[in-house]
This record gives sequence, C-alpha cells and structure tokens, in this order.
Amino acid sequence: MPVWLLFSSLSGAAQPIEEIKKTYSGAEIIYLKYNKAVTISLVAGEPVAESRYEKELLVLSEKNANVYSRHSVYHSSYNELKSLEAYTMVPTEGGKYKKLKVTEMKTGSSTSNSVFYDDVKQTDFNFPGLAPGAIEHVEYTQYNKDCHLLMPYSLPGYLPVVSASFTLTVPNSVDIRHLVRNDDQNVFTLKVDKKRQETIYTWTAANIKPLNDYADAPDDSYYTPHIVYHITSFEGNNGRQKFLSNVDDLYNWNASFTKDLNTTPDATLQAIVDSLTKGLATETAKAKKIYKWVQANIKYVAFEQGIEGFRPRQAAEVCSKRYGDCKDMSSIITQMLRLAGIKAYYTWIGTRSLPYTYTETPLPIVDNHMISTAFIENEWIFLDGTDPHAKYGMHPSSIQGKEALVGISPSVYKILTVPVMGPEKTVLTDSTFISFGNEGIKGKEKVHYSGYFGEDVYNSLLYKDERSLKDYIKTRMGKASNKFILGEYSIDKKAASENEIDIHAGFEVPDYGKKMGNEYYINLNLEKLLENRLIDTAKRKVPIENEFNYEIRQYHILEIPAGYGVTYQPKNFNFQNDLIGISIAYKQQGNQIIATQVVTNKKLLIYPAEFVEWNKAMKAVAPHYKEQVVLEKK
Repeated sequence: MPVWLLFSSLSGAAQPIEEIKKTYSGAEIIYLKYNKAVTISLVAGEPVAESRYEKELLVLSEKNANVYSRHSVYHSSYNELKSLEAYTMVPTEGGKYKKLKVTEMKTGSSTSNSVFYDDVKQTDFNFPGLAPGAIEHVEYTQYNKDCHLLMPYSLPGYLPVVSASFTLTVPNSVDIRHLVRNDDQNVFTLKVDKKRQETIYTWTAANIKPLNDYADAPDDSYYTPHIVYHITSFEGNNGRQKFLSNVDDLYNWNASFTKDLNTTPDATLQAIVDSLTKGLATETAKAKKIYKWVQANIKYVAFEQGIEGFRPRQAAEVCSKRYGDCKDMSSIITQMLRLAGIKAYYTWIGTRSLPYTYTETPLPIVDNHMISTAFIENEWIFLDGTDPHAKYGMHPSSIQGKEALVGISPSVYKILTVPVMGPEKTVLTDSTFISFGNEGIKGKEKVHYSGYFGEDVYNSLLYKDERSLKDYIKTRMGKASNKFILGEYSIDKKAASENEIDIHAGFEVPDYGKKMGNEYYINLNLEKLLENRLIDTAKRKVPIENEFNYEIRQYHILEIPAGYGVTYQPKNFNFQNDLIGISIAYKQQGNQIIATQVVTNKKLLIYPAEFVEWNKAMKAVAPHYKEQVVLEKK
C-alpha cells in the first residue's frame, strides 16, 4: 500500500500504528500534512496576500510527547494573524477519533538578537491528550500587508513528512517568478492550472525523510528543499508597475528608508568627530578612531518595531541615546565618517545564516543586517558596529564572503563581496613545556590568540565571575586527557584593539606517559586536533560550516630526563589539500624534543561533494596520532 494512501484518511479513522512505525522506523513524530496556500490579490491597486497554513502531526512514541505538545505560531504587524484553530485527535475504541480543542492560547513578544526586523509576536499553546496514535492539528491564516516580505515555503528538514503542498494563486494581472532551491532529488512536483482570471501553481511532495541534525551544519536553508517566489510586476492603478523584478527594484525599496536620513546638520555630532580626528592626517587614522568610538560608546540593542524594522534612526538621535540596532549603527558610523570628509555609505547585507545572493534572488530575504561601507585610500572597508571587538579592516566572521548592497546615491548602488579572511589572519600559537613527574607529566603552557580567536576570547571574558572564568580557562587550556589538572593561570591582554591576548597556565596530567623499566613512552600530540573527524558519507548529506578560517600552531616541548636519550622519534608527516592542511614534525634540540603540529583550516563551507577529500586527510593523519616518542636510559 503506498504511504500516501495509508495516511489519506488517517484523521478520520484509525490506522494500524505498528504498520506506520515500520514505514517510519525510529521516528517519534511525523508530519501527515505540511501545507501552505498563498493567495495574491490587488487591493486599491496594490498587491497583498493571504497565507493559509495547515499542519498535522502524528505521535508515534510516548518519548518526548511533552516537548511535541508545545507549539508556537509567529506573526507580526506585516503578517497579521487572522484566524487560528488547533486541536488534538485522540484515538478511541472502535477505530475512531475524539476531538480535543485547544482552549488556552497566550500571545507575547518574540525577541531575538541580531535580527533586522523584530516586530514579531508568538502565540503559544499546548496540544492536550497526546499519546501514541494521537494527531496534532493546527491551521491558521495570515494577512500579508506588504508583498515585498513574502517568505519562502520550506520543508521541515528535521521530521518525516508524508504529504506536503504549496499552492500559489495569482491574478493574471500579476507576474511572478519562482525558484526551487536544494531540490537535486526532484522532491517537488509542479502543476500549473491557468484559468481565465488567475493562475494556480501547486507544488507537491510526498514521503520526505528527515535529514540528520548536526551542530556544525549551516542554516537549513542551505540544504533543505524550499520554494522562493516573488512578484515581478503587476497591473496597478497607474498601468503596469515593476515590483521586485531585479536588484534595481530591491535597491529602490531599500533606499526609500534612507532617503531622509541625516539630512540635517548636528553640531554635537560634528564636535565629537572634530575632537576625535584632530591632528590625524590620514583617512585611515580618522576612520579607525571613529569606528572605535562608536564601538565603545554606542551599545548594540535590537529593538525594531513595525516600519522601524527597516528605517534607520537619525545619527544624532543614536548619539544622544547611546544605543541602537544594526541599522542605527550603520547610520551613525556612516554619518560620522562623512562629517570627517570620508566617503561612506549605508549598506545592506545578509549574514552567513542566509544562503541567498542579490543577483539570484533580488528580495528582502537576501539581507537581514546593515553595516557601513567606506571607500578609504582606494580600498573598500566594511564596518559593522554591532560587534564591540571587531577589528578595523577585519569584519565580523558572520558576514565573510557575503554580498553587500552599497547605497552610493538614491539611484546608484554597488554590489561588493566582503572578503573571506585567510587562515593567516587568525592564528592560535600554543607553546607547552612538559616534563615527567612522579605520576605523569607536568608543565607550563602559553597560548597566544589573534584574529577571530582573540575576538572570541575577549567576548567570552566580558561577563565571567571568578568561578566561571576558571572553568573557561580549563576548557581552553585542557589537553592530554580528562585527568588534566589546571594550576595557576594568568591572562595577558596584550593588544585589545588588535584582538591579541595570551593565557598562561601551569598544569599536571596524572598517568600520562608511561615508564616501563628503563624506558619512557609518551605521545607528544597532547591535542589530537583532527581526531574522530572522519565523515560518515553514507549518513551525512549536509554541509559543514566553519566560523572562520584559521591556523593552529602547537609546540609540545618535552624536557628529556637526565641520563636518557631518544631511541625512537616518529617520522614527520604533511598533508595538504584545498580544504585542510596538517603537519606533524619532530626535532631534537639539546635536552629537548619538540613536536610541532600545524593545522590550517582553508574553507568556511565544506559541501558533501568534498567529503571524500576531507576524509583523505583524516585517514592520512590517524596513524600519526598514535605515534609515541621513546626515551631510554643510557
């Protein structure tokens, strides 16, 4: 029996739960339906839309039933919630179902850090009577006021889906464009029904297996099948009007929110700029001083509301209040740079959580962030005011490699790509001095952090008390085994403005290294940085995301006990490809033997097609992580 037929009448009559469990082995809950229907219409000559959602979930296991009982529906002033119904279908004797309606719903604000538009509410409720065989049913309708903000239809990659559909109904006076992403397996089937007054597009999918969840995967929009759609033009009151047909249209919409920004001089802001740049000869020096002042004096707070989710506030207001969101940071940095005589521009950009580009999808879904871009001494500089420790010229890792829409004038823009910082810009250098003790090893280590490593350490140290600080240092400095004992430690904030910092620590590791008769055996790879990193290509079908490229240099320096000599020194090892570099080298110098391990991460995203190359490196290094140095008494 086809799976779709098995479930076609499930909400009206009981089906053998064991048969269903066999079909979806291991699943605790599955979507029977995952449907969305969008109807576009013209109201007063402008496009609006209504979105209707219908979802049904079948509970297969008592495990985590309480977790699955909780549900939230999100809405905002742009996507008004017009109707909402939810109930549980509970199986009863005789193969029928009993309907238990959800009677209590609570609506409140839904907030999130680092968001571009945060006028979001969430309505929360619990499904009653959940048990194996029960069905959760929710349906709701939203009124979409602004069709610039229509969101893609995406499958829920984390759960199995029996039946899914997306229906788009469009008047024939409205032209649309649609794009199916991440559908190499042709999950979606499209049917087009063209009628006299409207055209109906229907995408259907069936029997969708879930993707495994991985902590190091990028946002699921990078790999989950989804449908992007948008209006390109429509027949309005003034004839045929363009809407979101290309980047020009998107920029015109974005620029409408900045056209009246910072048009009135402000003496206070000018005085601050003058005092900061006094005596500075170069634009670079001036820009650095202004950027650091904003980072130190303007606190980043996400508090967007309504249309303010898109419109930056005046720089003078931001300066006076001493706080602002990402758009406000863009406003004040850009204006202060302009007051210093520097060419600076408001800039829209998407963080790396978004996989889209302006040329492929010229829509508001491409960007969720704003920064300032300046042209200084023949170089484009990207300045993000939301990160208090971002280094001038080294933008936050969250926007590396992303396209930036730079507003040169009300009608002129540039699309620039934010550079990806090379591994040499972010280096961790670990120098660890080791000697044998009575029951293991002891030593001292000094770790120098720079680039994004240093920025991460500075940010992590901001709000730690003495106890949590010690735990953090132990996590950073621990090595060799889980018996690692942290000794005295100190932190040297060498150059905060350059994100450079040192951590010093003493340590002991009982039972590490072995003494057998007249010989010592010790593995000098105290941290096997790439151990257990082999990818199961049969299971993993989603990319790996690295926060940034980096280089880790480890020097493990063993003091050779008096009266001993080295009788076995492992061979050197080196492996390089486009994804990763790793080398392990040994050298005897006086009464020391030095093991040097260097790992270089070269790519931010590693796609499934590259997993074979990654695994080559992991297989090559694995035996070298088992090698030991042997010392023998003379």
